[in-house]
Amino acid sequence: MRKVKRSSVLVTTLLIMACSTSDNIQPDPEVPKGKEIKQLVVNGTTREYIVYVPENYSPTTPLPVLLSFHGLSSNMEFNYGYTKFNEIAEEENFIVVHPNGIDNKWVVYGSNNPDIDFTEALLTDLQKEYNIDTNRIYSTGMSDGGFFSFSLACGLSERIAAVASVTGSMYQPSINNCSPSRPISILQIHGTEDPIVVYSSVAALLDFWNSHNNTDNIPIVSNITDVDPDDGSTVERFEYVNGDSGVEVHHLKITGGGHQWPGYKGNMDINASLEVWNFVKAFGLDGKIE
Repeated sequence: MRKVKRSSVLVTTLLIMACSTSDNIQPDPEVPKGKEIKQLVVNGTTREYIVYVPENYSPTTPLPVLLSFHGLSSNMEFNYGYTKFNEIAEEENFIVVHPNGIDNKWVVYGSNNPDIDFTEALLTDLQKEYNIDTNRIYSTGMSDGGFFSFSLACGLSERIAAVASVTGSMYQPSINNCSPSRPISILQIHGTEDPIVVYSSVAALLDFWNSHNNTDNIPIVSNITDVDPDDGSTVERFEYVNGDSGVEVHHLKITGGGHQWPGYKGNMDINASLEVWNFVKAFGLDGKIE
């Protein structure tokens, strides 16, 4: 397998050093709190993103960052509204970012990926403005955004600490070209009746990440309480643990579930946004945080 190559990034709004640490970057001491729409020019193209900074943000305290990528044909505003990560960010004190894809989609396959370029530039831009914990940068996404989050796990693993996908997946071409530089924890949330990204794709995804991370072959399986029998679905949790550096691979199998974000639509036994954050926050670039 070969590691995905990335083209050089030209950011015309700022002089950016392409590095994975922020030792030489001093964050702005005064930044707006709450929701803000920002722009960044990358490779000659103006890109947009929403950043939400919690009220308790202090420039003296580094905060984790959660990147949340929208689905195909969706956008950052819709993603902001249904995930409600901003509400969790206020409670848990982290920064959440909703990037916007060009033509409402993400580039998942291939080298010289412009959306990985965008993500790299975005992260470096965030480091210049905010005091972020570069050991705890996470990615999640719905559908196409979930696919792209796995692209980041493959092609930007030196900066992304953990990934959670909701109704996204990895198809064999991506698996064949995925070579992360480190163990990386993965959460996959998927419905068995998904008509768009079929559930059968999940098996190869789990096999790949369990093999890469060297987790236990036999998962810990538990049933989630069926608090809403009327939603037509139930949830099982599969936990593959004891991976290298303490990383883990989790899967929430929604039997009867479709192509939806649980807690917003479809299954109501879990809140996908809470599940995502509660999973990723336990890990850093060096593995499980003890």
